[in-house]
Amino acid sequence: TPVSKKRKILFFIPFAIVSIILLYSWLLFIFSDNIPSFSHYLRLIFFLPIIYFLFKGKTIKKPIILTGVYLVLATINILSFFPFVFTSSLNISIGSFTLFTPAINALALLILIIYSVLNFDSLVDIYLDYKEAHGKL
Repeated sequence: TPVSKKRKILFFIPFAIVSIILLYSWLLFIFSDNIPSFSHYLRLIFFLPIIYFLFKGKTIKKPIILTGVYLVLATINILSFFPFVFTSSLNISIGSFTLFTPAINALALLILIIYSVLNFDSLVDIYLDYKEAHGKL
């Protein structure tokens, strides 16, 4: 089914934010003394399939899903989303026992939340199409 113009625009808002941050980061690496880490290269490699499916795919289902996965990986710091790593974690202490949460990139989490809110309808439709195709509805 064709995707409405509104849904495409809602997808492109977080996609544009991610693209601008990616471009800014690499320009900073190229024109300054900052050196990219392995997770910065990984971020670039993981972004390429989103671009590929965006321009070669018949629908934007795959780019929507891949962008969500990309943002989750950036939130939990597998991909370094920004040129400098900003993470935070919480700890819960009960006596001598301490439990730490994973390191989370708050700015990537914010973009993930924006992405989720803007693309909620598309994600639900993709999920329902998947369930219907596999006869689980």
